[in-house]
Amino acid sequence: MAGSLNGMTTDLPPLFPDDEAVALAVALRAAAAGVTGIEETATRALDKLARLLPARQRDQIAAVQQATTSLPFSGAPKADLAALAALATACRDHGTVTFAYESRDGTPSSRHVEPHTLLASHGRWYLLAYDLDRDAWRTFRVDRLTGPAPTGRRAPSRRLPAPDASTYLTASLTAAPTRYPARATVPYDAATARTRSGAFPSRVHPLDDHTCTIDLSADDPLHIAVRLLALGPEATLHGDPELAPHLAQMGHQLLQAARALTPQANDTDEAGR
Repeated sequence: MAGSLNGMTTDLPPLFPDDEAVALAVALRAAAAGVTGIEETATRALDKLARLLPARQRDQIAAVQQATTSLPFSGAPKADLAALAALATACRDHGTVTFAYESRDGTPSSRHVEPHTLLASHGRWYLLAYDLDRDAWRTFRVDRLTGPAPTGRRAPSRRLPAPDASTYLTASLTAAPTRYPARATVPYDAATARTRSGAFPSRVHPLDDHTCTIDLSADDPLHIAVRLLALGPEATLHGDPELAPHLAQMGHQLLQAARALTPQANDTDEAGR
């Protein structure tokens, strides 16, 4: 790569192997999903990176930029970039922070915590931290917290009540209360059920080698319907009767959409009028 140093041209070795350069480009493009205000920042960073690389790698990164985009999860609110930076620093330095938090039902509160780990899952960012006021581990949605501020105090490292942060987050999300409890029984092994439904492993419970139940509970009936459809007609649903009219309405909408695509159905409708 030709570079300039005090007016002199010099050949610089590549900063990264080809696969690492492309991996950085893909990672920066993917970073746009889930974080507010990062799209332009990630693009600028990618442009600066490209200027430091050989022509071959610049071409590869340009192809990534032109051919890819990042789509956020539908309806998933984005975390604030400044909040993520402040929380990440506290995780690294074992510092305590305070912030305002809004629970899932809209209840506001003030929190004083020892941040442990930031995790991204299903289009959302979560903070795993020890809540000093409640003397317990907690999981916080980063998009629901505001004004994270360091206290200037350091905290001793605490041992997680789980093998790792990912395991704790999965267990926390699985145990969280939901508006519509539901489970499905399917004639699949656990691995097939997880693949088809996209459910956390802790939500899949084998009954034998060929049958298992899956916890589909959610606040939004649409999420339950999507996973139920993915499991196929062999799935048997059990749950809150209040869920039934929501599923019926969605089924009716799908039936109407199917009829609109079927010429024979349209002709029959016209003939009956």
